[in-house]
Amino acid sequence: MKLRSLILTLAGGALLVVTSFRCTEKPINSDLSHLALSIDTLTIKGISAIPYSVAPNIGTNDKLYLGSKNELEIPVAFIGITDHYRWNDYYDSTVTFDSVKFILYSNDSLLNQSSTPNLYFNPDSQFHELNSNNLNYEFIPSDWIDLGQPTVHINRDSSSIFTGTELIWNIMSLIETLTDSSDSNLVRTFAIQLSNSDTTFIELFSRDATTGEKDPKIQLRLLESFDISEDSIYVDTVNVNIYSFGDVSIIDPGVIALDDTTIIKISNGSGQRSIITIPFNSTTLKDGALIRNATLLIPVDTTNSTDGFKLTLDPINEISDTNYVENETDPYTGIGYPYKITKEINDGFYKIELKNILQNITLGNEINIGFKIVSDKNNNPFESVIFELENDSTSAVLTILYVVN
Repeated sequence: MKLRSLILTLAGGALLVVTSFRCTEKPINSDLSHLALSIDTLTIKGISAIPYSVAPNIGTNDKLYLGSKNELEIPVAFIGITDHYRWNDYYDSTVTFDSVKFILYSNDSLLNQSSTPNLYFNPDSQFHELNSNNLNYEFIPSDWIDLGQPTVHINRDSSSIFTGTELIWNIMSLIETLTDSSDSNLVRTFAIQLSNSDTTFIELFSRDATTGEKDPKIQLRLLESFDISEDSIYVDTVNVNIYSFGDVSIIDPGVIALDDTTIIKISNGSGQRSIITIPFNSTTLKDGALIRNATLLIPVDTTNSTDGFKLTLDPINEISDTNYVENETDPYTGIGYPYKITKEINDGFYKIELKNILQNITLGNEINIGFKIVSDKNNNPFESVIFELENDSTSAVLTILYVVN
């Protein structure tokens, strides 16, 4: 019998068996002995893990960070302002640029001017929101125009309830550079950096936080003149918001020790990740086995881990050079869809279903060369998860329930 026919037959039989177990009120009284099927369980231990790290990038985070927190240093953040047709109005004789403001937003009601960052501008500096990191981008303040600290506006509603804080820089001095039509490579790149000791850490909203309300932006106030008659001119005031096309905080995680394989830490801020090795191949199960479920359970250190923290597991498809002490990009390429899975840490365990990938390994469609586990991009970069894999009482376990002929 061909393997496909056998699997279909086993699937039908497994469905009848599972149905008979679950429907307790009206069980199906059928003789299944002619199918010659059996249900078995395999428990796999000996699951090992090794740590590795990449240069951290948090370009999709909803916050911009500066300063020091949880042993991480964030020396600078970059913000790029998009091109816009209203820049050309600077050369229109009927339009006057009344004010040009650079605005950032915070949820901190206690911010004052002395605790805010300096703003810098460079028309030639380019960064990449998803790729720039501490290994490939260096910030040298002397190469940038220093625009100083902002004016701070603490906003409240009619009931005196705090609604947000605005950091506003007057950047009218940059107007000729920002509107330079002769520069075909003009990049409107800004940087922020803490400049004094009044604060050690600050959070601001990034462009991923809202749909425009609190995005980093440049706000133009334009005065448009219209001739109503020979001796009368009407002036209209127009406010234009020009938003960020990308922003990223550059994190320097320092030296990451990876020689202790008993401590497997996973975090976006430090760039720490892990490779999980599971002893499973195409011959682990009996020929023709149909997997009902395959649950991987990894215990975590509840005293140093965040409940609700999301981890992504992805079977490895390709391994590049991993001999470097610091990896600028991830040397392990995952297969991705449909095997890539993201789950939360709950009750001290990372529990994830591996049925699909293991069934395809059993069928010979995929090869098991390991699984990488990384922090979900939306996790707080200053939080982490630590796996507990030191001894048998806290080891990872894979439990497989399968049907076989």
